[in-house]
Amino acid sequence: MFSNNLVIDILNYIENNLYKKISINELSNKFHYNKDYIMRIFKREIGSTIIDYINKKRIYNSLNAFKYNDFSVLVIALNYGFYSQEYYCETFHKIIGVSPTTYYNFVNYKSICEENEIFIIQTNVANLEYSFRKVNEYINNIPPKQSSKILSIFK
Repeated sequence: MFSNNLVIDILNYIENNLYKKISINELSNKFHYNKDYIMRIFKREIGSTIIDYINKKRIYNSLNAFKYNDFSVLVIALNYGFYSQEYYCETFHKIIGVSPTTYYNFVNYKSICEENEIFIIQTNVANLEYSFRKVNEYINNIPPKQSSKILSIFK
C-alpha cells in the first residue's frame, strides 16, 4: 500500500515549520481539508495524533542541546518550539520518561543516574528513533506518478 500524499504533505510541512506554532486549523486551511479528516487520516497512517507527533519531534530534536551545553531548560524549550518551560518539562517527561534535569545528568554524567533511569531513557529514545525511521519509510513510499495516456488520434 502506498503512502497518502496528504499525510506526506503534512509531514513535510511540519518538518519545515517545526519550531513555529502549528495548529490543526492552520493545516486544515493550508491543505483545504476538514480538520477532523486531517486528524483522522494522520492518526490512521502515522499512528499518532498530529500534536503528539510534533511534540515528539521537537523533544527528540532538543536532546542534543543537553550535550556539552549549559543552556537552561527555558532556553532549550523556547529554541525548540515550546512556549513555556512548564509545558516543555511536562512533555519531555511524558516522552522521555524522566525530567530534563535527569536527562542532562545522563548525557553529561552517567554515573549520577540510577540504573532504571538509564534504562528508561535509552528505551524511550530508541522508540523515538524507531518511530521516526518508520515515518521516513512512509514518506519514501510515495505512489508512482500517474502517466497521462495520449489518445491514439494525437500520435
